[in-house]
Amino acid sequence: MRIIIAMSTLVIAGAASALDVDGTITAAEYGDASSLQNTSTNFGNNTDPLTSYANGSELDVAYTTVSQGVLYIGLVGSLESNWNKLDLFIDCRDGGQHRILGINPDIDFSALQRMGDDGSGNGLTFEADFDADYWVSVTCGDWKGMGIQYHGSAAELKTNGDGAGYNLGMGTTTDDGSSTVVTPIVSDSGIEIAINNAAIGGVNGGTGLDCGETADTTGIEIGIPLWVFDWDFEGIPFDSIRIVALISSSDHSYVSNQVLGGIGGGDNLGEVRSIDFGAIAGDQLFQVGVGAAPCPEFFLGACCFANGECWESLQAEDCDNARGLWMGEDTTCDDCDLGGGTDTCPTDTDGNGVVDVNDLLNVIATFNQVCP
Repeated sequence: MRIIIAMSTLVIAGAASALDVDGTITAAEYGDASSLQNTSTNFGNNTDPLTSYANGSELDVAYTTVSQGVLYIGLVGSLESNWNKLDLFIDCRDGGQHRILGINPDIDFSALQRMGDDGSGNGLTFEADFDADYWVSVTCGDWKGMGIQYHGSAAELKTNGDGAGYNLGMGTTTDDGSSTVVTPIVSDSGIEIAINNAAIGGVNGGTGLDCGETADTTGIEIGIPLWVFDWDFEGIPFDSIRIVALISSSDHSYVSNQVLGGIGGGDNLGEVRSIDFGAIAGDQLFQVGVGAAPCPEFFLGACCFANGECWESLQAEDCDNARGLWMGEDTTCDDCDLGGGTDTCPTDTDGNGVVDVNDLLNVIATFNQVCP
């Protein structure tokens, strides 16, 4: 049963009516985007258009709105069907945890304990003015050959770590070749979650600057009644709601470079307990009612390889990391020129007409160099 309680103290402007949580996310429902991804994904670039399955994880665009006492979060992108995790941290009231503690509720196989302080003073740490009050997580995969399922978890992040935690239940997304069916999670608390993994646009694979702007309108959609944040029944005016969204490994221990707000280019963030978002330039959060920052400026071109292969629309950094030759801004594979010609004896490296020990020494001398 879906529970919606209208809160007279709410001052955030939102949509006029409740939204359907179905994994379809449009500007018509939400208004302007709240955040645009600015970093290529190094957790797999989804290339599979199936609604149910994704072979990569990326967070391209975040949309938010509040309607009829419900906070809606729409993340255009995909969640790889290998039990990767989407973790959302919400700052919406006084108190909360600036650094995740190790004494939070034991939910989703000790997820918060794995992200929190292990007793040494570490733990996932947010920007200076961000204190997480609530956590929601969702994961998806093929459970024992029964098809793609997704499961949700949530917990209160009280200042002293004595909040409650909840298993939200299970949802499914199926494809039969001609139609798709998305059956969302609908928890007893009224939290709803749906996943549609069909998005294949957005950012490319890699670690460089990128832009999440896309024509895709599918991803992970979540609805959270505001009353779940008001555990003391104080009638809190939720006039500022800020969110951190990130993709982590199946045990929440390793964080990708897919964070919203974005990290401004860079590799996966790695061990979760070592992350301090305050040490990363920019804002690794987004806010309800505040529009997205523009995408960064970056340049794409063709990346050519000595074996004759070519990839288009890569940044110089990602091409270099792949051991290719970047041809410059706005180039295509037609611009690749890796030499060659009509040499009928390519092993004659010194061109003396004989393949001998000198040719072998030439190869050894240049071994492990990157071919232009």
